[in-house]
Parts: sequence; structure tokens; C-alpha cells
Amino acid sequence: MSYLPRCADTDDEVRKVAIQIIALFFNISLSLPKQKAANDIDLESSYGALSSLVDIVSVIRRKASVDQIEVFHRVVSSVCILLSREELVVLLHSCTLATCDKVKQSADGSIQAIIVFIIRRGKDLREADVLRTTQSLLSSAVTLTDKHSRQEVLNAISCLAENTNHIVVFDEVLFVAGRDICTKDISRIRGGWAIQDVFYAFSQHKVLATRFLEYILFILHKEPVATNDSEKGENNSESSADDSILQATIFALNAFLRGGGKIGKQAVEQSYPSVLSALILKLGDLHSLAELGRNELLRSLLIAFRSFCDCVGDVEMGKILARDGEQTEKEKMIDLVQEVACSSSVKRPKEVLPTCAILSKSLNRNQRAEREAAAAALSEFIRHSEKEPALLEQIVEELCQHVTDDSPTVRSLCLRGLVQIPESHMLKYIQQVLGVILALLEDANESVQLTAVQCLLTVLNVSEQDAVEPILISLLVRLRNLQISMNTKMRSNAFAAYGALSSYGVGSQHHAFLEQIHATLPRLILHLHDKDLSVRLACRNAFQLLAPSMEVEGLSSLLNKQYFTYDRRSDYEDFIRDLTRQLCRLSPARVDSYLESAIQAFDAPWPIIQANAVCLVSCMLSFLDDQRFLAPYFSQVFAMLVGRMSQSPEAVVRASASSAMGLLIKRSNMLKPSSSQFDRVDPSQSSQHGDLHAKTSSEHQEENTVKPDGASQGEQ
Repeated sequence: MSYLPRCADTDDEVRKVAIQIIALFFNISLSLPKQKAANDIDLESSYGALSSLVDIVSVIRRKASVDQIEVFHRVVSSVCILLSREELVVLLHSCTLATCDKVKQSADGSIQAIIVFIIRRGKDLREADVLRTTQSLLSSAVTLTDKHSRQEVLNAISCLAENTNHIVVFDEVLFVAGRDICTKDISRIRGGWAIQDVFYAFSQHKVLATRFLEYILFILHKEPVATNDSEKGENNSESSADDSILQATIFALNAFLRGGGKIGKQAVEQSYPSVLSALILKLGDLHSLAELGRNELLRSLLIAFRSFCDCVGDVEMGKILARDGEQTEKEKMIDLVQEVACSSSVKRPKEVLPTCAILSKSLNRNQRAEREAAAAALSEFIRHSEKEPALLEQIVEELCQHVTDDSPTVRSLCLRGLVQIPESHMLKYIQQVLGVILALLEDANESVQLTAVQCLLTVLNVSEQDAVEPILISLLVRLRNLQISMNTKMRSNAFAAYGALSSYGVGSQHHAFLEQIHATLPRLILHLHDKDLSVRLACRNAFQLLAPSMEVEGLSSLLNKQYFTYDRRSDYEDFIRDLTRQLCRLSPARVDSYLESAIQAFDAPWPIIQANAVCLVSCMLSFLDDQRFLAPYFSQVFAMLVGRMSQSPEAVVRASASSAMGLLIKRSNMLKPSSSQFDRVDPSQSSQHGDLHAKTSSEHQEENTVKPDGASQGEQ
């Protein structure tokens, strides 16, 4: 390799001597005995190449003026044949000095010779040889500042990737890029950053453009995001290395999208679903880092994402990313991914199917953030699959399979996606969707439960009787458990959904439906005056929807009065008094269950509900005429009211207890003339009634267990 650059020297004598030395070198080499292992040499071709070299020497000796370029090419061709595999490897490993020769003509000639060697003998190189050759050529590219010479070296690197193992070449280029990003200010390198020029060369190469893009996407999918736990004292060196490779990959993608020209753009267009999917998944991944304060990778990805938008001509998507890209909250990220998916669906509807196919597989990935991003995108793409029944069926199947994911966000997004099935296809999948909702109403995570309730409200608008009826009672029971959540959104939506189910309480399930309504009625009454406005409105609407099914005389007329819609406490108490008059006319068993539920609400976590329960119980006791029925409750309620008056820190509770105490004292005075009758009651009957009362109370407490969110389940 020392003499080959001299064969292209500007001085005639130097060229002649260099060619003669090379010819003499190979003449001696072929004269030496060969080892048995050296079986890669074709002697016939070698002697032919040596003869050609001798002819060249004769020509340049006789003629003063010859075509220098032709002579050099003949020399290179002969040398390429004469070199053994080991000699070729050594030559390529030591090519840096030759390609950076001070004589530009010699340097350019050396590069051309290397390209010829790679094209003709590249198949002889092993992976380790390719790696070291890549390192030598990259060193040359970094050293050279002349644009033309550097471009020739870039061509040699591209040639090496095309004719050998391109993965090895790409790996080394990416490794060097990551190292430079970590150790240098690449924006201030004299002559520009050579590795960026390598990226441009790959992206503009007819053969390598598609390969390099596929490689970048593979690394983006493969490369994990390092999340260091500083509290555990873990070593950050491995994480930094991972980050540098990821940073280099994102930089390479941006360079490809910006500098690929027509060839690069064509490769991106052909791989649109793969590129978009990779960007969406990595967007979710890097948002998880941004939440921890590590924003640099996210910023780099957003630059590449916007370059993708410019490359494919999606201006709207670019605006979305510029506006909301750097939001670090998870909900904002989900909204961003869904907007990106929507923009893509509108701009390129034909690409939705292959994009969804990739994202569906990503729901099985280990990285939670990537699964969340995939679920967010699919939950939006499903809205645009009306004309693709096969795609729709595939998405529905994937979303149903992953509603058990260990990420609450994925579970919620899968359900949201199912609810957004186009209305023209919803009837086909309605039972599957309702089954998922029913299961997630009992999810351990409150946010998933809330999503399930909200989705139930949406689905009921398009659900038929046959689909809802088999699970109607199960839905009602689960909604009852959610109506006492500390989360106001949960309570309001649970009451709203309860009311929305009123239209399905007919047919074979009517009796069971009626029992569920009456079991919930005390709670519904108490939350008519909930502290939160949305809960109050939901309860009023639910009450109006359920009233026709309750079979309570005069109830509908009460709900039409103005005080039912007012928020003043005095109006609420007036409504309670009028309502309890009607309720006390029902069967004793029904009234007994109302009282039990209302008394349990004395211990509700909300002071306003405690006050409402005191008002409801006192009004019911004041309107009941059956003295035997009243007796067990008076002593119990009196004791509880005394405790509330003296111990409750809330003024509204103390005021309600005081008012109720007065009402019950007045009622007890009216019962005194009949007190002797109570004294003569058969003790066995009294004991039996007490046992029944205790059993009823126990059953209520068992039914209303304590919720995980801390709300008292005894409150009705």
C-alpha cells in the first residue's frame, strides 16, 4: 500500500519506479514456494496479471508519454488479482495513510484502487475484516477536510457496505457517531462532521438507502431507553452508552430524512408505515424519560419526527408536533399520538392497514411506554377503519386481548378504542365490548374503572336490548359499588350510567332490575344534594329516568316540582319530606331496607351526605305509623343523633342532627299513649324481630364492603 499511491503520483519518474517495484514484488512473491493453506490463489490468473504488469513496465520505459489514468487502472486491476486474501486484508486495514496522501492525485488514486479491490474482492472479506476496513475508511473521512477527497472516501465506505456485510459497516458507523456525540461538539468540527456526511451518502445511495433506513428502524425498535435509578447507586456508564447509540440513531434518521434527496424520499415513501410506527413508539418511550427530566432525547426525536413530516409532505402533522411535542405529561403524550394517528389517517388512508399491523405487534413489547403509545395510536386508527372490515376485525381482536395488560393506561386505551368502533360495525362487536366493560368495572385501578363507566355510557347509546339484558344485573351491581367512590367523576358517571340502564329493565330481568333500583334508591336520594354539582345533576337525571320503573305512587309528580332542581338545602329538605311520605306507604320490608341503608350512611366520608342521611331517616321515622316497626329504630337513631350533635366537627351535620332530634322527640310524644302496648309485646316476638333486624344489617354490611379507594361502603 505504500507504493500504490506513488503509481498515481504527479511525477513521471516516481510513477515509473513505483510500478516497477510493485511488478518486482509480485514476481518475487510468485517465485516463492506456497504454503498448502494458501489455496485461495489462482495461479493461472496470477501469472496473467503479472504478465500484464510486466507489459506496463515495458510500455512506460519505451514511451515518454502514455495515458496515466489507463496505466494506473491496469496496475490496480493486476494488483487486485495478485493479492492473496491475507494481503488484501492487510492492505485495506492500512489504507488510511494512502487515502490521506499529501499529493491529492495520489490520495484520489488510492481511494479508487480501494473501491476496485472492494468491488472485486469484497466477498473474500470476513466480518472482522469488514469492521477494521470500515474503521480505517472512517478515520480517513474524519482526517480529510477537502470536500472532493472526503466524498471519494464516502463512496468507498458505501461501496464496502454494498459489497460486504452492510450490517457490520452500519454498526461501526453508528458506534463512532455515538462516541462523537458524547465526546465532541459536532457542530464545531472543522470541515463539518464526517459521520453526518456518511449518513447522507447512505441515504442517497440507490442500493443502500432502503437497507440503511431499515437498519435505523431496527435499532430504534431494539434499543432500550435507559432509566437510571440513582437511589440504588447503579453505574451510569452502560446507560450512557445506550443513550449515545440511541442519540446517534435518531441523528442518523434525521440526516436520512433531510439529506436523502429523491432516493431517500422514495425509500421513506415505500417504508411509510414502518417509519411512522417507529417514531410513534419511540415518542412514547422518550416521553417516559422526559417525565423524569431527561428531555434531550425527546427533543432530538421531535426534530426527526418533524423532518419526517416535511419529507412526506404532511404539514398538519408537523404543526401538531411543533405545538404539543414537548409536553411531558402522559395524558398530553397520549393526546399527541392520537392526533398524529388521526392526521396520518386523513392524509394517507391506504397506509392505515400496514401501520396498524405493525402497532398491533408492538402491544406485546416489553417496554410499557411503547405499548401505551401503540394502544393510543390504535385507539384512534380504529375510528378510520370503517371501509376496511378486515383491518377493523384485526384491531378489535388485538385490543380485546390486551385489556388485561399490566399497564392501566394500556387497559384504558384498549377500551377507548373498542368504544370508537365505527357505528356501522358496532352491532357486530357490541357483546365483546360490553363484556370488556363489565370486566374493567371491577379493575383494581380507579382510572380504568372510570374509563369503563364512561365507555359504558357511550356504548349504551347504540346497544340493543338483547346485548345488554344478559349482563344487566351485573352492570347494576358494579355501578352501585362505584357510586360511593371518593372520585367525583366516578360518582357522577356511575349514577349517570345507572340511569341510562333504565331503558333495559324490561322483559325477563324486570323483577331483578326493580330490586336493584330500590336497593340503590336511598343512596340516590342522599347524593341528590352531593357537594359536587356534576354528581347532583347526574343523580337528578338518573332519578327521573328510573322513577317510572319504581312503581311509587306520586313519585313522577314530585320530580316535576321546582324544588327538585334547586341546590338550596331548604329545598332539598322539603323534597325529602314529600318523598318520604310516598315511600312510607310501601311495604314494611321495603321501608326497612331504606332505613337500614340510610342509617349506615351516618358514617359516610362526606359530611353533607351524613347530614342528608340524618334528614332522610328522621323524616321516614316521623311518617311511619306502625309503632311496632318504629320501636327498634328509635333508640338506635336517638343514640346516633346524640353522638353526632356532640362529636361531629361539621356544622351541617350538627344542625341536621339537632333538627332531626326535635322531630323525633315530637314523634315520640305522639306515641306515648300507646307505650303500654309496646310493654305487652311478646318477648319471643320482640327477640325474633331483633334477630331479623340484626341479620338484615349484617347482610347489608357484607354486601357493601370497603372499597380500595377508602370510601365507606356502608354509605348508601
